[in-house]
Amino acid sequence: MSAPTFDVRAYMRNPYVMYPADLDLGTMGSLSGPAMETLNYLWTVESHALDRMRDLLVTPTHAESRVTAFLSTWAHEQHWLGATLQALLSANGRPPREPGDTQLGRILRAWDDRCRPTVAAIGTNLLNADITGAHMVTGWLDTAVVATVYRRLGGMEPALGDLMRTVGRLKDRHMAFYAPEAHNRLADAASARRVARVAVSRWRFPGTRYAGPAPARAAVAGFFADPGVRGAVAELDRTVATFPGLTGAHPARKALGQLAPETI
Repeated sequence: MSAPTFDVRAYMRNPYVMYPADLDLGTMGSLSGPAMETLNYLWTVESHALDRMRDLLVTPTHAESRVTAFLSTWAHEQHWLGATLQALLSANGRPPREPGDTQLGRILRAWDDRCRPTVAAIGTNLLNADITGAHMVTGWLDTAVVATVYRRLGGMEPALGDLMRTVGRLKDRHMAFYAPEAHNRLADAASARRVARVAVSRWRFPGTRYAGPAPARAAVAGFFADPGVRGAVAELDRTVATFPGLTGAHPARKALGQLAPETI
């Protein structure tokens, strides 16, 4: 494996934490309805950090010390980001709420809670370290797509501009970890590249596994009607295609097409 390019020790020593008490809620107390819908969606996504950690840590990825060290600080940052979004929503008279599960979503949630950890632990152990490269690619994808939403929201809602730029820098640091980890691990093994390609083909827009596409569509699909934002989606796919073994992949465009076909 190539030498790592992200200083995990420095990252752990200096987490990028946003506390609700640091918000100037007086300047953010009259947000538009669409902005509130988007913030609620983002809160839902960010508040499920422990679900992602569960999915990773029942697999051989749990033995990767760089990844687990990163995730310990990442989870701390995610917790406080979720708390910050919750405070912002509450200040606008709309405490955050989880979207309801679809019928399929209820089945998937029951499976994830009761069976998936055991099945994943057994199944992915057959893949050994190959699964970690796939986790790094999908982690990058999740982060990159959500970062695009934050930046677009900051551009459309001036009162949120500074906060959204701050969150964007947080997400950039997460992507700076995922990208070289993905490159290095996929470059090292053809088997890892095959696993990653399957994972990318199955990747879905964040926050849609249980609730289906409707809540995400209501919250963010309008953003992607902007040609500039569609260009940003295309850039995400171009980046994914630079990862070894993923030439020709376009997961962001595919996921957006399932979310809101009229925007692509």
